[in-house]
Amino acid sequence: MIQKCHKQDIFVDRIQRALGVSMGNVSCKIVDQGGMAQVMEGAGWSRNDANGVVGFQVGKEVFVLNSAPWTVLHELVHRAGVNSDRLNRFVAEGLTEAIAAELKASPDEHRPTYPAEVSWVKGKLLPALGMTAVELGRVIAQSQDPPKDLARLMAKVRPALSADNLEQELQPQRPSAPSFNRAQGEGGVTRANTPQRPDVFWREHMWRENVGQGSTPHSTTISSGLMVVGAAFFAYGLGMKVAQMHSTTPGKGRGAERS
Repeated sequence: MIQKCHKQDIFVDRIQRALGVSMGNVSCKIVDQGGMAQVMEGAGWSRNDANGVVGFQVGKEVFVLNSAPWTVLHELVHRAGVNSDRLNRFVAEGLTEAIAAELKASPDEHRPTYPAEVSWVKGKLLPALGMTAVELGRVIAQSQDPPKDLARLMAKVRPALSADNLEQELQPQRPSAPSFNRAQGEGGVTRANTPQRPDVFWREHMWRENVGQGSTPHSTTISSGLMVVGAAFFAYGLGMKVAQMHSTTPGKGRGAERS
């Protein structure tokens, strides 16, 4: 039932070099649908919750569905320290996907997921900070307190924002309500080949300005339209995402990915 993950050693070496971290002994196992259900059931979900799950993590153990080798890179970036145990899920998933896309060396290594999260990270956050996904991933993976460090970076380029408020909105998921990405279902959903539907606040606020279009921003010279959503978005809109993502899934493990 259990095999070693697709390109596991290659990915671990690539991620460690890119993010400047040591991942130690990595346990990444391929399971079939029955094996995924068994692992998830042992972590507190029902067997039915395993339907559509392509990647699942409990503690430091990673499990990948045998039909989805393309999610291994994403899962191992999580394992390196960019995950919703350490940072707000919306940001963590978008950044993880952006990092995986930058590290991908061939088509078999990554398939895009989390379109809404990635759009915000790549279209708003990274241009505002003047960083690549790997550069920000290095900060997060090495950080002892990712919400605080990211909040400081954001407040540095936008002094009108409160670093303390940002830090609170960037807190990770609660252990009692882990998040996972469903192929079919409700809540924190990403469906295969279907864009994720943004909520009302997203539609009203997040795309008013196209940060990063035109001249390339730098951390010291950000345009006046930088993160125009401002305190209202970070103090309220991201908070809505936190509440939404935290309230969708009961269970005891960390999380699962669904295509």
